[in-house]
Amino acid sequence: MENSKLRNVTAILSKVIEIACWFVAACLIVSTIVLTINRNDVMTAYESGMFSADSVKITGTQGDMTGWFVEAIVNGKIAFMFFPYTIILVLTAFIFKGIYDVFKKSNTASPFSIENVNRIKKIGYLAIAIPVCKAVMQLIVLAAAGGTDVNLSISLSEFVFGLVALSLSQYFAYGAQLESDVEGLL
Repeated sequence: MENSKLRNVTAILSKVIEIACWFVAACLIVSTIVLTINRNDVMTAYESGMFSADSVKITGTQGDMTGWFVEAIVNGKIAFMFFPYTIILVLTAFIFKGIYDVFKKSNTASPFSIENVNRIKKIGYLAIAIPVCKAVMQLIVLAAAGGTDVNLSISLSEFVFGLVALSLSQYFAYGAQLESDVEGLL
């Protein structure tokens, strides 16, 4: 297949996004470790007024959540809050790795290969796993915070993306079969 600038740009962008996801996931893991190790220092800084409205303010749906966030750090619950975000970033990194592999392979060989079919299926499954993880994440954060207000927010478009990818994988599988049949005739 002829080399394409659009496929090259898409491959490069997907690789950049994949690397960014891995970087942010690593930062979350390091932040969780550092905050857990230094939780007494965080509490001391909070009690001394270092977390004022002018310096650090964490807001959420229920207003100022700085005290709640510091309490989560001190009680060792910060890992329960950052871990689900890390999982979502890792899933997203795997999706963009799959996209990169599909486009790089399509520049050198037929897009209708069994490897691409499997990659596209994997992208679909991972895309469906993300909203499921988000729902679980929201419940874990709620439990870690000790709250009772449940507000699950999941986008239907994330499921649709996963279903479209799974559907496309079936068409690519059909294309791979047709290509195999044509090669068998020659």
